[in-house]
Amino acid sequence: MNEPARRLLPLHAKVSSALTREARYEGALPVARLERLRAVTADADGSLQVELQLLRDKTRVPKLEGRVRGELSMICQRCLQPFRWPLDAAIDLRLVFNEEEESRVLKDSEPLLIEDDQLPFHAVVEEEVLLALPYAPRCDRDDCEPG
Repeated sequence: MNEPARRLLPLHAKVSSALTREARYEGALPVARLERLRAVTADADGSLQVELQLLRDKTRVPKLEGRVRGELSMICQRCLQPFRWPLDAAIDLRLVFNEEEESRVLKDSEPLLIEDDQLPFHAVVEEEVLLALPYAPRCDRDDCEPG
């Protein structure tokens, strides 16, 4: 029996309508579709599991919240061998609609500038994952020695 196909994360959403209904988006995002992430991983196998929600907080501020989970193939910077690195990254972004607003909220929160009422999910997730990566990944093998 075939395994049911996993639902893929959409490319983007229309922010105005998604905020009105506090829309939730869940799905898989194949690493192979993320060019910048592919460039820093050992291979493009696998996919990330993404959960996102557009909402307004208690003060009516528009936000994008969520989580990205998965495993990435990284190269250990000590032994130079590939290893699986577990990813569990939170996303908490303040949606802003112009550069003036972006500058104003920068000191208090992480802004995400929305252009043309579109939220590019893949680009946002890729950026957040890149920021979550270790600077110098290292495996935890007992036999890890400089290569």
